[in-house]
Amino acid sequence: MHYFAYGTLLVEENMRKVAPGARNVGYMRLEDYVLGFGKCSQPGVAGCMLVPKKGGVTYGIQYELSDGSMAALDAAAHVAEEQWVHVPVTLTDEAGNKVQSTTYTIPGSRRPWAPTDTYVAPILLGLTQCDFPEEYKHGLRAMIAHEQAAAEAT
Repeated sequence: MHYFAYGTLLVEENMRKVAPGARNVGYMRLEDYVLGFGKCSQPGVAGCMLVPKKGGVTYGIQYELSDGSMAALDAAAHVAEEQWVHVPVTLTDEAGNKVQSTTYTIPGSRRPWAPTDTYVAPILLGLTQCDFPEEYKHGLRAMIAHEQAAAEAT
């Protein structure tokens, strides 16, 4: 099974803490979506989500997972409680080929959330480790800073 990580699991070591057999099979992009942050339905639970945006792009890691590793990831993402849900996605690999995968997003309408420094730390670390375009890395860092600054201003 394939899983597309675009947020806190961009650090492969962190992914392997949840899914020890996870194997990075490539850096890929998801078109017409951007990374956002939102609240889940359960109070106090929030995180990364995909936000539809025409012309947007989200880069991430395509992992190959065993069924057991996917089940462990589902448990960590509270899929049974529908805090995150599976979403089938079509990715584009580095050669321009279309690749099928699945990922998570927070279901329902977006309830914005300003991420904490602790939450975004693995995302920012992942940006230093992943071979994504510099323009994407810069834009994501700026978006995170903007979301946090807006929350501090209120």
